[in-house]
Amino acid sequence: MRLFIFLFAISLFILLGCKTKQKTMSVNIVDVTPSGTTLGKVSHQYREGGCSTVILVNLENQDKPLTLIPRDTLAPEFDIDGLVILFNYRTLKMPNPKGCSVGIPAEITDISKK
Repeated sequence: MRLFIFLFAISLFILLGCKTKQKTMSVNIVDVTPSGTTLGKVSHQYREGGCSTVILVNLENQDKPLTLIPRDTLAPEFDIDGLVILFNYRTLKMPNPKGCSVGIPAEITDISKK
């Protein structure tokens, strides 16, 4: 009986001594979305080729404007050729829609008229 208690105590000490300690990681989540909004102009200039509405964004130090292809169709009050809008966007890693050879697909959010 003493042998059994002795072996049990030794096993318990070994198990407790071998327990791995997990490090708790402190993760700081940083919002990468800019707090401001982006200014752009709605355009229908590529409709003849089969691409629907695009948004042209003039970036600083760039010759050509950035062409964004909205993933979802814009609401009718924003889908007006030449309308200047404020919005947030996130570029997407997906193929361009059929008929769109120019531009980058993007998720457009927080749309408002300027």
